[in-house]
Amino acid sequence: MVGREEGSGTDWIVQPRLDLDRDTAVTVDARTTAPVDVRPQDPDARFLSRLGVVEVTHGGTTRSANVMAGPGLRVAHLGPDAEPGSVKEWFDTYWAGGATDYALGYTFTSSRALTGLVRHPSPSSLAAVEVRRAAPDGDTGTAFVSVQPSAGPTVGIVQPLRPLGTATVLVTPERGLWDVEYEGPAASGETPNRYARNGIAVRAGATTTHTFDNAVFGPALATAPGARPAGVRDGAALSLDVPLLADGEGHAPSAPRFHAATTTLHRDGVLIGTRRGEPGRGTFTTTPGAASYRLTATATRGDGTAPRGRVTAAWTFPSAATTRPTALPLSTVRFAPALGLDGTAPAGTQARVPVTVQGAAAGSGVRSLTVSVSTDNGTTWTRVPVPDGHATFRNPTAGRSVSLRAELTDTKGNTLTQTLTNAYRTR
Repeated sequence: MVGREEGSGTDWIVQPRLDLDRDTAVTVDARTTAPVDVRPQDPDARFLSRLGVVEVTHGGTTRSANVMAGPGLRVAHLGPDAEPGSVKEWFDTYWAGGATDYALGYTFTSSRALTGLVRHPSPSSLAAVEVRRAAPDGDTGTAFVSVQPSAGPTVGIVQPLRPLGTATVLVTPERGLWDVEYEGPAASGETPNRYARNGIAVRAGATTTHTFDNAVFGPALATAPGARPAGVRDGAALSLDVPLLADGEGHAPSAPRFHAATTTLHRDGVLIGTRRGEPGRGTFTTTPGAASYRLTATATRGDGTAPRGRVTAAWTFPSAATTRPTALPLSTVRFAPALGLDGTAPAGTQARVPVTVQGAAAGSGVRSLTVSVSTDNGTTWTRVPVPDGHATFRNPTAGRSVSLRAELTDTKGNTLTQTLTNAYRTR
């Protein structure tokens, strides 16, 4: 490599095609490079990091290389063109601004590597990813949020978040889908809880908002095509693996905070087994013949010494031995009240809570669904109307808690009874 003064930056020269069918001399000259100048139109923005990646495919084989560089990066193509579309290259650059941060990524597919790259995107050409940190149980400490492109290796941008805080990152829609990861605070020696929201579609000029760790906590099923079922029958084995303490937006926790958790299975009214210690998880061995089953999962939420609510989901369904893994006909009900980041709703106001069915009964699979509300921690319950998919009732006076119950029967006769005590509070 020839040319520039040492320490003045990084020159990265990529030759995607080199045919070694005769004696060949390759000259690499840093003077052929041009700058990678990707920056926001924010004079106060501070450069954080950059990663450049190139992938070259030939004859069904792909090879890649990358460079981690500071602001003084220069790049160039070397040698002949490769096959059309065989060279994929992307550059991700991260900047810290005053009110917002920036994740600026661009991808290119060609027969050549880039020689230089200049992008100064206007604010209107960027999309905003807003991440909010809730603290419904008065949690303290610092959480961390990471935003990065979904595709390909990259480094991402990380921001600390105090309770009730919001982080905003402006991103380039040209880079495709984006991922958000959230890591909550953890005491010394404790495993931090992590949430992820991956594959976020963004649009220039639009804001997508994602709130982590807020109420209402409860069971959630994966809804993406091809997602692993929460319940599976395989031969004589019957397994449950459902995030029982997913947060208000359905993010599944990696290390849920709970005091106790129990999963039980009954066959024709007879107890098959009990599993303890992991919310919403358990594997049981039963007998091959057809029978009626009741599968119940319960967890008491909370860190430290104070329980903060109880979640119970009980499913009934028929089942018999299978010759291959087969999904169980499980459903869940999600409640999404409008809450502050402290997990509370205004006292005495009329609540209109969206109610969503997931799983086997989603869409047109509901035969009946009733919702009940309790304001005395589940001692008494009042059935409430659910017009247009919204449970309607009046919130109690300040400082009280609201508990929610759903009773569902799907069109094949499978049932769910789901109870969330102390689902949220009033202020």
